[in-house]
Amino acid sequence: MQSKGWIPLINISNDEKIWVGTKIRLFNAGLNVTDKEYDYYDYLVSYIYDNNDLLQLTNLSQGEAGNILCVIPKEKPYHYSLGKSLKDAVGLDNSYVLFE
Repeated sequence: MQSKGWIPLINISNDEKIWVGTKIRLFNAGLNVTDKEYDYYDYLVSYIYDNNDLLQLTNLSQGEAGNILCVIPKEKPYHYSLGKSLKDAVGLDNSYVLFE
């Protein structure tokens, strides 16, 4: 279930800094889901070993943990990506962000 702190991706600015450690929650789209509490995957924005250009979204959910959803470009020379890159990569529907 969407917990306190989860922000719809559509509500973040294109210039929002997306740092490593940010969590992304994607609810299953395309199904008539009545129980959203269990129908989602969580991802973590993380570094890619020996790659200074991109960040990756790594699945944290049971049964899928470790799978990579996509990569997003870093804003060089910084170590973050921007909201626009995240939105372009995962889409806006059923997508939420948790900044911790």
